[in-house]
Amino acid sequence: MDSNPTRTNRTEATTIFETELEQLVTTAFARGASIEATWEIATPVSDAPDWLVTVEKRPTKTNGEFEPQFLEE
Repeated sequence: MDSNPTRTNRTEATTIFETELEQLVTTAFARGASIEATWEIATPVSDAPDWLVTVEKRPTKTNGEFEPQFLEE
């Protein structure tokens, strides 16, 4: 394994991370998990940093623009 990844590898790794994170959050939400919180992640490797991750729910852009129209019979 390369201990000094190139910028391309970092970009690809970041893209993969974003995809996996999106899948994790949406799957957990669909299963009913409480995901809106701050999570502390301690890594078991002494040279690796620990992480603090905050997940916040926010309204989608389409939610504010949606105006339902009822059909009259």
